[in-house]
Amino acid sequence: MEKLFLSISQKIQVNANTWVITFNETLKFYPGQFIMIETPKLVRKPFVLGRWDKRLSISVQVKGEGTKWMVEKASHLKCHGPLGKPFDMNQGKGLFISSPTCLTLANILKENFDVDIIIGSRTPLLLKIPYETVIGDKKFLKLLKSLTGYDWYLISGSVEMEKVVYKTLKGKKLYFSLEEFMGCGIGACKSCAVETKNGIKHVCTDGPIFEGDELCW
Repeated sequence: MEKLFLSISQKIQVNANTWVITFNETLKFYPGQFIMIETPKLVRKPFVLGRWDKRLSISVQVKGEGTKWMVEKASHLKCHGPLGKPFDMNQGKGLFISSPTCLTLANILKENFDVDIIIGSRTPLLLKIPYETVIGDKKFLKLLKSLTGYDWYLISGSVEMEKVVYKTLKGKKLYFSLEEFMGCGIGACKSCAVETKNGIKHVCTDGPIFEGDELCW
């Protein structure tokens, strides 16, 4: 893990509350890893690493004062990372199902794996992306029920979205990138503990990506 000082290159609005932030610097990382970013109140927040226009980037959903500051005022960010276990799946054809909050992860997955991408959003996107996009819950559920021909699935989104996907695609090889509150990102504070069938695990050090059948739904 490194202490990082990243300068912001661009801020691109994706939908009503989600932005892509790109950086001028480069960083070696692997798909699935994340960084912890300090906000003005010194609260650290996790953001999965990815690519946008070949630049190091993150996706940011505005949920509170910290993320609002990031998209409206920040020009530099103090970070720690990369953290977490990389996602390593080179077996067969995959499908990444995600909300716009992990759009930059989609790009890095596309660079490394044989994978298709579906982005599900409740609100319309404000820019064109090179991936299939589904707007609205009903259309999203209909699409899920029609999916065939994939060897594995990786899902990243809200807890509600992940539960719907697990229920609909149960029995397939599913992986989920979990989003939990983190205080440190290195397993010390234990705030990101999740219950699994193999006992308590921590999203920051054991994840953030877990097999679907390992989780306690």
